[in-house]
Amino acid sequence: MKILQIINRFPWPLKDGGALGYYNFTKGYHDAGVDLTLAVLNTSKHFVEFDKLPEEVRQLADIHLSFIDNRIKPIDALKNLLFSKDSYHVVRFISQDFERLLEKLCGEKEFDVIVFESVFVAPYLDIIRKYSRAKCILRQYNVEYEIWQSLAHIEKNPIKKWYLQILSKRLKSFEITQLNKFDGLTCVTKQDANVFRALGCSKPIHIAPVGIDMQRLKPDNSHLEMPSLFHIGSMDWMPNQEAVVWFIENVWQKLSLQFPNLKFYIAGRNMPDYFKKYHGGNIVVLGEVEDAIAFMQSKAIQIVPLFSGSGIRVKILEGMALAKCIVTTPLGVQGIEVENNKQLMIVSDTDSFIEAIILLINNPQKIEEMGTSACELAKHLYDNKLITQQTLDFYHNV
Repeated sequence: MKILQIINRFPWPLKDGGALGYYNFTKGYHDAGVDLTLAVLNTSKHFVEFDKLPEEVRQLADIHLSFIDNRIKPIDALKNLLFSKDSYHVVRFISQDFERLLEKLCGEKEFDVIVFESVFVAPYLDIIRKYSRAKCILRQYNVEYEIWQSLAHIEKNPIKKWYLQILSKRLKSFEITQLNKFDGLTCVTKQDANVFRALGCSKPIHIAPVGIDMQRLKPDNSHLEMPSLFHIGSMDWMPNQEAVVWFIENVWQKLSLQFPNLKFYIAGRNMPDYFKKYHGGNIVVLGEVEDAIAFMQSKAIQIVPLFSGSGIRVKILEGMALAKCIVTTPLGVQGIEVENNKQLMIVSDTDSFIEAIILLINNPQKIEEMGTSACELAKHLYDNKLITQQTLDFYHNV
């Protein structure tokens, strides 16, 4: 099968869920013997130099990069708000150079399937339809507008709230218009699939969770700090910022009184400057860590207090593969088939968060047991080879 994968950022380095989601499918296609071509918007935020990529990454596909300066610019955002009805989230990824690249690639090779990785590259469907007869698949990692809708709902500043509402409405309108333009849709959770159906999608939908490379993720407790709490995730993603701030202000302040020696580590790339005010005492704000896997292996309890967003949490799946004991919310575990209090702990408010963590700290054996159970489940349901093959079967059917 000849596949063209169109991506709105290069999936390297593997330091956030977005990169992992894209990369695992790229590697999965490669390992399955796909004739794979990558067309990638090389953004200013996630810019890479091809020659400096590891050799094993460069060998995964025929890779083509096209630079785009998609930084959020206040003047452009204001013009978009006042003089356009288009989604500013989407227009930032539109590039004539990238259109020419796609035209060139379609002229050089006859693809069987073209995968659009996220709605942010959906505007390129017209150019693909013009120059290729391939089946076109839209891969949705989230119901994107729901993230901004949730953020608007909890925003207290009336001006910010109004602006976020506009952003979410425009993004929702764009997402709805795209659903039936493609030949098929893949998403990561049943919940997201139900939303897309309710929004009017009549095309075939395949549920394909983010796969986990079990060869890369090995449990190792040889340097474990017991007890300890940690959160790791891309910290330029607003739901993660909201989650950590909520945990510190509602859970940690009470929890630390009972366990004065307990430490809470916060890691992730693009840490906002305002998080510096939390650093000190037993809160350790690390920012981006050199080795995310080693960091996770060294800590005991993973905290994921998400209250907004959609899709599936890759860092939870990684934590499961690393046999971490995880405490999260119902939204955090969305799309992951686990049993509460067996593979992880699902809580929904301040008191239940505190109770769960106290229970774990007082029962170290339970931390180990839950981590082991989570790892076994990850191997059984979320191995990247299995998920990739099921997705390729869906492409064949389309």
